[in-house]
Amino acid sequence: MGRNVQQERAFIMTESLDISSLLSASGDIAYDWDLRNDAITWFGDWAKIFGGAPSPPSDSQALYQTLYADDRPAVFGGGTKTIDRQFRIAPQAGGFLWVHERGTIVHDEAGPSRQRGMWRIIDHPARGAATSDTRNRDSLTGCFKRRVILAQLGKAIEDARMARHTGAYLVVNVDKMSFVNEAVGTDGGDAVLRGVAARLAQIMPARATLGRVSGDVFGILLPEPLGGDLQSLAERIIQDFHNTPIVATGTPLHITVSIGGVRLPTVAKSGNEAMIFAEQALHMAHQRGPNGFVEYIDSPERAQENRQLLELGERIKNAFKHDGFRLAYQPIIDAATGLPACYEALVRMFDDEGKPIAAALFVPMIEQMGLAVDLDRLVLDFAIRDMKALPWLHLAINISGLTASQADWPDYLQKTLGPHPDVARRLVIEITETAAIADIGETQRFIAALRALGGRVSMDDFGAGATSVRYLRELHLSIMKIDKDLLKDIMVNKEQQHLVTVLIELARGLGIQTVAEGVETADMADWLKRARVDYLQGYYFGKPALELPAPPETGQAMSATVSVLKPQRA
Repeated sequence: MGRNVQQERAFIMTESLDISSLLSASGDIAYDWDLRNDAITWFGDWAKIFGGAPSPPSDSQALYQTLYADDRPAVFGGGTKTIDRQFRIAPQAGGFLWVHERGTIVHDEAGPSRQRGMWRIIDHPARGAATSDTRNRDSLTGCFKRRVILAQLGKAIEDARMARHTGAYLVVNVDKMSFVNEAVGTDGGDAVLRGVAARLAQIMPARATLGRVSGDVFGILLPEPLGGDLQSLAERIIQDFHNTPIVATGTPLHITVSIGGVRLPTVAKSGNEAMIFAEQALHMAHQRGPNGFVEYIDSPERAQENRQLLELGERIKNAFKHDGFRLAYQPIIDAATGLPACYEALVRMFDDEGKPIAAALFVPMIEQMGLAVDLDRLVLDFAIRDMKALPWLHLAINISGLTASQADWPDYLQKTLGPHPDVARRLVIEITETAAIADIGETQRFIAALRALGGRVSMDDFGAGATSVRYLRELHLSIMKIDKDLLKDIMVNKEQQHLVTVLIELARGLGIQTVAEGVETADMADWLKRARVDYLQGYYFGKPALELPAPPETGQAMSATVSVLKPQRA
C-alpha cells in the first residue's frame, strides 16, 4: 500500500536530515512539492526567508499568500519543466526579499507530479532581469505573453492527445475596461489589470498557466485533469469578481468579466484552433451581456467556417516565409494646398499564386495567431526601406493594439529608427482608438519613445470608440483621424455635420491635427475644408496603389514642392 501524505512527508524529513545540514551551511533552502496532494516540504533554514511565520508555507495557497503581490502571476502562471526565475516574497516581519529559484517539474504518465527546487536570497535581481524572463512575460502583469500561451497550447494538446486526457482553455475579458480607465485614470487602470491577473492566479488551479493575450483579455490553459470541470471554474471566476472588488489606487472597484472556453483536444486540435474557438465563445458571451460564460460547441456551420480560417492561417504562414506581404500607398492631402502631405502605407497580402487577400480577412487572423507584432515589425522595416530610398517621402503606417502594448516595442523603435533620425522625422504611426486606451500606460510609453525619436502618433478611427478628452490630452497625440463612418451622410445629415465640426475644433483646441478619412466626392472635400480639417484622405484623391509614389518633380498631382504633415502645434 502507498504512503499517505503525512507518512510521505515524515519519510522525506527522516531521509533528508543531512540535506538540511548542507543547505543550512550554504544559506539556501530547498523544497519538495507533491503536486497531486498539494503538500510542500521544506529543507534548510527556512526561517531566514519566512521570518516571523510559525512554519513555512505547506501548500499552494499558503505559498501564494507569501509572495509579493505583483510577482504572484509570474510564479503561479505556469511554465516549462525547468525553473529559473527571480521574484519577491513578503515575509510577516515586513518588507520584501528577492529570491532566486532554480528547480524542475517532474512528470509521469498522468502529467506533472512533483516540483523540486532551491531558493537563495539575493540582494537584488540580476541586471536586466524582472520577475521572470522579460521576453516571455508581460511587463505589467507578469503573465505569459500571447505567443507563449499559443506555443504552450500546442504542446498541451499534443500531450493530452498522447495520454488520452482532456484539458481546456479559457479566455477572460474585463468588461468595459475603457470605463474603468475613465474612472480611475491611467495608473488606476494598470493597477486593475495587475489585480485581475493576481486574482486569476489565485483562483485558478496551481498547475494552470496564465497569460495576458491582449490588452484586457487573459488566457488560462488548464491541463488534464484540470480541464474537466470547465463550467464550475468559469462560474467561480465570475462569482469571485462579482463578490469581491479589485482595489486600484485605494479605490475598491466592482468589475465584471466575460469568459469563453474550449476543450482540448476533443474540440480544439491545435493551438490556433484553441485561440480561435475560445475567442469566438467569448464573443458570444459578450452578446449575452456581462458576467457570462460560453463554452465553444462545434457545429457543421462552424466547422466549415473554421476550416476556412485555418486554411487562411496556413496561407499567412506561407506569406511570412515567401515574401507574401507588400505595401500599398494612399495619399493624404493637405487641405490648404491640395498636395500630398504624406502617404499611408497599407499592408497587402498575396497568396502563392500572387492573388491578393482582403485585409479584413487576414489582419484579424494574424492577431489571433499571435503574429501581429511580427507583421508590424515587417511593415516598419518596409517603411524605413522606402523612406531611406526616397528622402522626400513621408509615410504613415498602422500597428495593432497588441504591438502598441508590448513593453519592448519602444526599444525596437529605438533600435530600428535611432540610426536614421531623418527617417524617424518623416514617420507617423497610427493606432486605433480602441487599442490606444486598452493599455493606456504602455501606449503612453510607446508614444513618448516615438516622439523622442522625432516621429509622431496618430489616433485612427477617432469617434468609433469611447475616448474621453482627458485621454487625448494624456496621450500627447500629434494627429487625429476622424472615423470614416462619421462622414457617410455628412452632406445631408446636420447632426453629423455638427458632430464632425465639434471634433475638428476640439482637436484644434488641443493642438492636434485632423485627417478626414473616406472622402469620396468633391462636395465632401469642399465641406470638410470649410470645417477647417487639416488633411483629407479617400478614393476621391486616390486609391491605395502598389507602386511607390512618384517624386514631387514628376508627379501629375504635385507641384515642385511637396506639402508635409506639419509639426504639432504648441
